[in-house]
Amino acid sequence: MLLHKVSLTEMMSRIHEPGYSPETVLDPYLERYRQLEPHIHAFVPEGEVEGRLDSEKALLQSIYSAEERKPALYGIPVAIKDLLHVDGLPTRAGSQLSAELLAGAQGSLVTKLRALGAVIAGKTVTEEFAYNGPIATRNPHNLAHTPGGSSAGSAAAVAAGLCPLAVGTQTLRSVIAPASFCGVVGFKPSYGRVPLDGVLLFSPSFDTIGFFTQNLPDMEAAAALLVPDWEAPAATIPRKPVLGIPKGVYMELMSAEVKGVFEANITGLKQLGYEIRDVQMPWEDELIYGNAMLRFIEGELAREHEDRFAEHRVEYGLPVQEAILRGQQIPEEELEQYRTRQRELRRDLMELMDQEGLDLWVSPAQGGTAPKIEERNTGWAGMPAVWGFAGVPTVTLPAATLEGLPLGFQCIGRYGEDETLLAWARQLWPHLADKQPLPAK
Repeated sequence: MLLHKVSLTEMMSRIHEPGYSPETVLDPYLERYRQLEPHIHAFVPEGEVEGRLDSEKALLQSIYSAEERKPALYGIPVAIKDLLHVDGLPTRAGSQLSAELLAGAQGSLVTKLRALGAVIAGKTVTEEFAYNGPIATRNPHNLAHTPGGSSAGSAAAVAAGLCPLAVGTQTLRSVIAPASFCGVVGFKPSYGRVPLDGVLLFSPSFDTIGFFTQNLPDMEAAAALLVPDWEAPAATIPRKPVLGIPKGVYMELMSAEVKGVFEANITGLKQLGYEIRDVQMPWEDELIYGNAMLRFIEGELAREHEDRFAEHRVEYGLPVQEAILRGQQIPEEELEQYRTRQRELRRDLMELMDQEGLDLWVSPAQGGTAPKIEERNTGWAGMPAVWGFAGVPTVTLPAATLEGLPLGFQCIGRYGEDETLLAWARQLWPHLADKQPLPAK
């Protein structure tokens, strides 16, 4: 295992201590980078990492005098998935297309990170255009296994302790799956909550920026800084949340081992006094088992790449080529039907939660642990995808280890109530978090 403990909140707490400087966190980061990155390949290769970081550090020190109060992330390294534009770094999106062809303006999230004093650790590896394709990244828990996709590098970087915070995106599973596989906390906010400017889009009706940290308190701190208009509860909600488990085919999308772990988690929560209800869901089995969501995202992918693909088709990997060609055959009327169903399901879920008196939905984050690299499978869409279709917020917590590989416990909240989701998750965290020790940083 190539794992080191890092804490965002601990780093933030040290910023105002006497003698603190960006070197306080950047020097250990570079040491871990030199030690671990050749094995994990979390980052897109970059010619002069140390020189660039020195320049970012010098810029920060020129802006903030020794006496001036430092911003919340002063000098802290944050990794950015290579779908987001970052001034000074090329965007390739895991593809063979030129950076010039994919260039775009830095978005508001990265600008905000820099205004908060963060140092961009680097661009992290993604599957091609967040869809599919070979990746070099390995799972820090076991290098023979995938870290998940498509936010592979972001999850692996945090799991290894290269940086305390990383940014990813999710269309169907791309935050929740790698977080589960790498044993970290992954948070996908409500659809539309974090602006998508500065992001190379895959499927605009799904795409959501998400975050990775090693623990839940760190995620709460990150969300408070980076999610617009965040209003966290002042204190822990003074009751236990009522949890809902989906009935039907959804809960068949997992291995027997994962089902056993989840049932043990649920039994433990019941013994602690949590009320848990099995609920018939307002979606059709076809939405879970069928091709509707795949057709939806491929139809939008084709439209996002229409102009580039027409001129540069041969530079696209075969899986993405085939997806775009399929998407071109999907009529706009069908896509509009899917968008209507999205809004309906979002409404239906909220009404059902009211009807059943639920605070959270819960399930495994993935149907299995991280597959081996040779299996060419970076995860399953089943457990997280339908919630992404509805646009509701989700968070996965490290909950167990099976044969040395992590497994996450997924919590799903009401649309737009991201703060409440993390507050409820804060209650569950001590009972679920897989507390296997990591080497000290």
